[in-house]
Amino acid sequence: MENQRIRISKAMLKSGLIKLLKEKPLSQITVYELCKVSQINRTTFYKYYGSQGELLNEIEMDFLRQLDEELKRVITQSCNAMPLILQHLYDQRELFCLLVRSVPMQEFSAHLFAIPSIGVIFQNMLDESSYSETEVKYIRQFVFQGTFSVLCDWLNSESPEPVEKIADVLGLLKSKL
Repeated sequence: MENQRIRISKAMLKSGLIKLLKEKPLSQITVYELCKVSQINRTTFYKYYGSQGELLNEIEMDFLRQLDEELKRVITQSCNAMPLILQHLYDQRELFCLLVRSVPMQEFSAHLFAIPSIGVIFQNMLDESSYSETEVKYIRQFVFQGTFSVLCDWLNSESPEPVEKIADVLGLLKSKL
């Protein structure tokens, strides 16, 4: 269990990296610059992280952990969880889009769809008994990547459609499987 000082230092570093990532890619951010923006000395940075990439990875894992917790809560409360999930992503859209830009896209989407709660949501999307194991594997990959593409396009839009509209679109696609 981390003490409060460690949590505050890490939170300041995360906030600083997010601020800098809004301006430029990770490869152009130095530890010196990150520490200056975060108001943390370099020794403290290196006490917790080996690189800016490790810090970005922790930000991504925090985002995914929070999403998984929200998904678990939503799944148990609602039979139609999709609008609630989309609302959560919409509320976190700035961080979602920042992670899409900063983490290699294939890696981020793989991490996103590896969340246990996501598996529960997509588990009943198709009648797996009608398909071979290989077909199921590729259909799931197609659905995951297509859904990820829709989410990226929607959340990165200057004027995103309402949550309900995207839920309807995803529901329509689900009904076609």
